[in-house]
Amino acid sequence: MTTGFSIADKRRIESAATDPAVRARLIADPQAGSATLLGRSLPDDLRVRIHEEPAGAMYFALPLPEQAGPVPDATTRRQFFENVLFEAAGRAPDLRLRAAADPRALFHALTSNDLDLPPGLQPVLFLDQPSEIHVVLPQPSDSIEDELPDDLLEFVAGGAPSPCNSRAGEHLATMTATVDKL
Repeated sequence: MTTGFSIADKRRIESAATDPAVRARLIADPQAGSATLLGRSLPDDLRVRIHEEPAGAMYFALPLPEQAGPVPDATTRRQFFENVLFEAAGRAPDLRLRAAADPRALFHALTSNDLDLPPGLQPVLFLDQPSEIHVVLPQPSDSIEDELPDDLLEFVAGGAPSPCNSRAGEHLATMTATVDKL
């Protein structure tokens, strides 16, 4: 069972994987690498799958509702969109299945058509299961595009009222209605 493996745990692994040696260990042995980074053993029946995000794509690993826990603040564009998705999925568990069909349209709808994923990037969604956790390793890059842009940063700095601490909080009612319609 995935209990005890949170979004914060995924972010911790993702962050540590910016070190090439850590990344290589995670790819070679996801179970042992994840357990070492988290400082605890993982359940024997839990499989950790590592996905390296290729250029031209944005990968997202959508947790199970009981796995989510508090959503850490976003520091990158990908984490911002991930937080929007996590927050919406927390309110509508069946969104997990619908999100897999067309992630780009879903993000566009969830942000009230106000924000879209960066042009040319294809979103890919992995759905956690009770015995399988997906962890995304973004492409290592020094690009400014990987940082949270100023227009989104202002909504996470100092704590916005949104549960996902993102700009989407401005449109929470619309997002809720959108999730209900999906």
